[in-house]
Amino acid sequence: MSKTHVFIVGASGYTGGAIAKALLEAQTFRLSILVRQSSINKPGIKELTDAGAEVVIGDISESPEKLESYLKGVDVLISTVLVMVDQKPLILAAKKAGVGRVVPSDFGPTAPKGVMGMHDLKLGIRDYIRGLDLPHTFIEVGWWLSGMFPPLHSARNTLMTQKVYVGDRSQKLIYSTLPTIGKMVARIIVDPRTLNQTVVAYDGEISISETWQVTEKVTGEDFSDYPKVSDEEIEKGCQQTDNWAKKAVADYYRSSFIRGDNTLAKAEALGCLDSRKLYNDVPYPDVEEEARNHYASGFVLDYGLSEEHLLDVFETGA
Repeated sequence: MSKTHVFIVGASGYTGGAIAKALLEAQTFRLSILVRQSSINKPGIKELTDAGAEVVIGDISESPEKLESYLKGVDVLISTVLVMVDQKPLILAAKKAGVGRVVPSDFGPTAPKGVMGMHDLKLGIRDYIRGLDLPHTFIEVGWWLSGMFPPLHSARNTLMTQKVYVGDRSQKLIYSTLPTIGKMVARIIVDPRTLNQTVVAYDGEISISETWQVTEKVTGEDFSDYPKVSDEEIEKGCQQTDNWAKKAVADYYRSSFIRGDNTLAKAEALGCLDSRKLYNDVPYPDVEEEARNHYASGFVLDYGLSEEHLLDVFETGA
């Protein structure tokens, strides 16, 4: 039996890399990855090619005709590019090339329309795909568990490593880990039940209080001195236009930690399928072990933000 041919755009990133690794480990996929010439020697790309990924040298900004040529014979297209990147030419090329299923760059929290600017961009891409009558699956993953562990006291205070909390510390929200996202996507993209559906690929629901308790046990630090950012300050961040990154972070904070949008109940109410009901054999991560690995690695999210963007943190009045 021939292998399902998957084409990933964005395999050098966090989510794209995790999905690519899981597909290669499954050994039931033929994997092609679109890689810019400047990224061909990155360690992450070399790791994927050594494991069997086929590299296509190119860029998502190329002509529609060139993109279409890359996608000939592809069964599933997965995009994990940053949401600000225009995916429409790629998706139109997939339609013309006859791709069997498209998974656009979602992979974020659940929220209704009009709450988060970046999420609204994703919803717009979903509408575009539906308008093309293109077979698809939309995949949401909640909040990364690593993003719920507080930075250590010794860490630098930046937009991505803020020594604060937002909203109700007991508010539970959907969370996921990269290995689980990869394993779930490998199942979702070949499942007829998920065709033309939205699926939540996740590990569980957890609160800031719970993750911080685990962190205190693992690190031996007391994070009770980290102050709360007021709801008003977050709202101000959502409305400002000077720093797009700060606005995006504020939007996500408000939606998940103040409004409580990112829950399984609300995802299901919006029509999402529960991946844990579909694939109940996928193992759950150990939160304490994840915390130990997180702090041992020194991992910090890096989306290429400038120093100006990073240092524009939220006021606490403390």
